Amino acid sequence: MTLEPKTKTFAGIYESQGHYAEALNIYIDILKENPLDEESADNVKRLQSLIKEISEGNKKAAEIKISALETFLQKAYSYKNI
Repeated sequence: MTLEPKTKTFAGIYESQGHYAEALNIYIDILKENPLDEESADNVKRLQSLIKEISEGNKKAAEIKISALETFLQKAYSYKNI
């Protein structure tokens, strides 16, 4: 079993690849070791906001798709009953 190093470099790599939760977890682990690390604290706040924005965007996109499908189904059912 290989242990992954918990470094800012790895967090940055994860973030650049779009793995925001993994990067966030590394910064949190770094803060557990060094609670005064302001850079990591700032990155935690930034990533939490980013993850929340993405989540809300995904939710909105899903709502739009559901609405479009419901409209399609309503039209399809109305043609079926003609």
